[in-house]
Amino acid sequence: MDLGNSHLNSKPDFPNVGTVIDACGGDEGISEFFRNMLHQKLLWTDKQYCPIGNPQRLLPSPLLSDAEGLRLWREVTRLPSYYQTDGEIELFKKHGREVALSVPPGAILIDLGCGDVRKAKPLLDYLEQLKNSVWYFAVDLSREALEHQMGILTPQYQYVKCCGLWGTFDNGLAWLNAQSFENPRFFMSLGSIFGNDHFDDAVKYLSSWRTKGFQRQTDALLLTMDGTEDPKTIWESYHDHIGLFEQFIRNGYKHSNRVLKQDWYRDEDWEFSGLTQEQPRMHRFIIRAKVDVTCPALNLALPAGTEIDCYEAFKYPAELMRAQFAKAGFHEVAYWKAPRVDIYQYLIVSGHEQPSLSN
Repeated sequence: MDLGNSHLNSKPDFPNVGTVIDACGGDEGISEFFRNMLHQKLLWTDKQYCPIGNPQRLLPSPLLSDAEGLRLWREVTRLPSYYQTDGEIELFKKHGREVALSVPPGAILIDLGCGDVRKAKPLLDYLEQLKNSVWYFAVDLSREALEHQMGILTPQYQYVKCCGLWGTFDNGLAWLNAQSFENPRFFMSLGSIFGNDHFDDAVKYLSSWRTKGFQRQTDALLLTMDGTEDPKTIWESYHDHIGLFEQFIRNGYKHSNRVLKQDWYRDEDWEFSGLTQEQPRMHRFIIRAKVDVTCPALNLALPAGTEIDCYEAFKYPAELMRAQFAKAGFHEVAYWKAPRVDIYQYLIVSGHEQPSLSN
């Protein structure tokens, strides 16, 4: 087995350990991605954005992840009321060895939206203990964050070889598909990212990822989803008493000003609130215009009362996630639950039948 791993990981086209690879075309590529998303989802004029049949203005979540947003997010995820990050870490600490044993020898792990790698770290530790010589590619929109994490991670491991992929999820996948790697692929969607959408749109995205990213039967996706049902727990996780989450959301709108090079958003023009709903169970933030907001350079005129949504967080129970998987052409191999909260991880593969495990 060790010889097989050595052969897989000695291919000359693998990058140097610790490298941060530009998969997006640099700062301009990221900015262009942001601008396109803003015009599609938030600043539309003639072509409305209608994900569920009704026109909606939505701040794209990637706009939340500039340097200041990442700093605020680190503080948010350490709040006692924000159960999700701690729940995922506890899940990995309890079940991480089982998850690590499901990773094929010599696999390429692609962590989609790695953040500060706190959630993935216990899994990487277990893989190191098992001496599974894998490649870990952390995908993120922040080059600075990736460089920082590579500096921390690479000295810690001998068997887990870490690199960064700077760009969007699609950038990371395009880069991966352009390589000649023969290793099994093990995608990781932590933090309730995949599946976190209106049901049909979530299915469509999962299905497209299976089509574009899965090449062989050994390829798999480890997907985390929050299935919390208690409205009070959900509300308190997003509405902390010191207002950190509000700062985090408002910073995303300020980031859009810098991307567009137009000050269309000002804090004083918008009131901030949150909303929970059932069927589907979710929480979202809303800003509502207190005055008419105009920006001629963007052909933008938003009358007072205009609402813009942000940070839609769906809470899907296991039965609805499994319905997503089935419709998207996936088969569940195993699942795990966090010890104290309703955070679930699902290990899914493309189509072919394998026995499902209950954990």
